[in-house]
Amino acid sequence: MKIAIVGPGAMGCLFAALLAEGGNDVVLVDYKPERAATISGSGIIIEDGGRERTVRVAASADHRAVSDRDGVIFIVKAGSTRAAAERLAPAVHPGAWAMTMQNGLGNAELLAGLFGAERVLAGTTAQGANPAGTARIRRAGRGDTFVGEFSGLATPRAERIAAMLSESGIPAEVAPGGVSALLWKKAAINAGINPLTAILRLRNGELLERPSARETMRAAVAEAAAAARSAGVDISDAAAVEMVETVARRTAANISSMHQDVLAGRPTEIDFICGAIAAQADKHSIPVPVNRTLLNLIRAMTEGGPSD
Repeated sequence: MKIAIVGPGAMGCLFAALLAEGGNDVVLVDYKPERAATISGSGIIIEDGGRERTVRVAASADHRAVSDRDGVIFIVKAGSTRAAAERLAPAVHPGAWAMTMQNGLGNAELLAGLFGAERVLAGTTAQGANPAGTARIRRAGRGDTFVGEFSGLATPRAERIAAMLSESGIPAEVAPGGVSALLWKKAAINAGINPLTAILRLRNGELLERPSARETMRAAVAEAAAAARSAGVDISDAAAVEMVETVARRTAANISSMHQDVLAGRPTEIDFICGAIAAQADKHSIPVPVNRTLLNLIRAMTEGGPSD
């Protein structure tokens, strides 16, 4: 397929490189011309298991680079989704699909408003990657990837996209239970892992090694599951806890994106994760004190700039 990956962060570079290695025609879309030129010139370097390899991937800061693509995958930070999608939407071919492969809730709805619900898919992944320099990433975990139509229907298009990912070293399948369940389950995982790793300065797997951290992670995820049930998603507290612990184990060496953002003093996606969970809980008077505390702590950590 001809694919555009929007977002040159660690996960965007990982997906672009693996899809290119899988035989797809890939362009990585950046908003910085200099960085796009660097990636195009030197390729993406992947450090994986003590070895490294370079994958040649085209990159561009020109929004017209998406005009001949079969599909566009958004892997930018949730807070940048609207700006990126509004910039690219006029250039995307009317027959092309758009897919969010991002953290947080609300991205799929935003894309549906710009592209039309019939063109939008959503995906989640437990793959892990950390930045190690410009166009250099360190692979930090492998996990399940799911894709689904915004409509919730199982379609040949979703099957083709899952097959494309699988054939490129990103094992994927069409999400059971529809896209709403897919995104809420990912939000629960994010709520359990991302803010705690950022606050405690831990890698994902270390949350399982510290009893107090593990207890807090489980509490955050149980609250997220309650909010998800109020949104019509069938997930038990126990299933949500098992899910987040499996992901933490599989991505044990990963430094979460929120951990990286807090260290750099960048805006985080906390409002789209714990904030969105709290907003849904408010509609049904469901108490989510752990998620509210994590929300406020992460906000406080980035209000003063970079942290040591």
